[in-house]
Amino acid sequence: MTSKQLSVQDMKFPVNVTPAVIEIGGLSEMKAKLNELAEFYEGGKGTITSKTFKNDKNVLASIRRLRTEIDDRRISIKREINKPVDEFEGQVKELTTILDGVIDPIALKVKLFEQAQKDEKKKHVDQLVASLVKENELELGQIIFNPKWLNASSTDKKVTDEINEQIAVIKAEQTRLEGERLIITNYAKAVELDATGWLAMVDDGKSAAEVIKLMDKAREEAKRKAAAEAERQKKQAEYEAAMAQLEADKQQAQVIELNDKKLDSETGEILESPAQEDVPEIQTIDVTLELKNVSSEQTYLLKDFLTDNNFEFTMVQK
Repeated sequence: MTSKQLSVQDMKFPVNVTPAVIEIGGLSEMKAKLNELAEFYEGGKGTITSKTFKNDKNVLASIRRLRTEIDDRRISIKREINKPVDEFEGQVKELTTILDGVIDPIALKVKLFEQAQKDEKKKHVDQLVASLVKENELELGQIIFNPKWLNASSTDKKVTDEINEQIAVIKAEQTRLEGERLIITNYAKAVELDATGWLAMVDDGKSAAEVIKLMDKAREEAKRKAAAEAERQKKQAEYEAAMAQLEADKQQAQVIELNDKKLDSETGEILESPAQEDVPEIQTIDVTLELKNVSSEQTYLLKDFLTDNNFEFTMVQK
């Protein structure tokens, strides 16, 4: 393999190029004659008349033939000159095709070898990460893998230092969260709240101060609802007491008198009749009532009362 590498390194690409020499004979004289002809016709001297028409037409034909000849010669010479260029390009293309046939398989093998090296380096780095994570009682998912750790220039010390930096940050955050959780737990215990849901807020990124504000707000809302519920229960109790009183009054009034008969207000059953009752015998007595310092108006009132209530009386003024 070494000899092949040396033979490739020794390969050169020498190219001998002989510049083509193209020279137009009598170029100056030709340019002078053409310029003279152009000046003659462009300057107004060469006016075409019936006498000069035939000659002018021959001049035009000659110029056209000359131009065609010059252009054809240019194309021919250029074709001749380009032949070695075309041949050279064909040779170069042949060489590059051969080189591509060599480059592609070598490039694939180099790529596969590099990937194998990276895979091996990845296993090694993963072992470093796993060891440090276990040592610090963390989880593998807590470490952010840096693709640069797989570079050939990345040493174990550099990788270890970067992993330890991440571990330090993670532990500091854990310490902070533990402190925040302890604050929330103690405060929830003091105000008689379940800390579970509030601790989840700390895990989601809220500070203890923010969570305590939310806890206070929840307590105020709970107090408001409790007061509203107590008021509702009080009114409900008052309503039920009033309804019970109405029911009691209704029970007391179930038996009513109607047309001198006692009836059950619900069934309509006749309970008793005044005619059927044993009416005690009424005894009469004579009563003498002496009134003093009675005004005339009081006398009239007393008289009306006795009369309205069927008293037999005699009024004697002393």
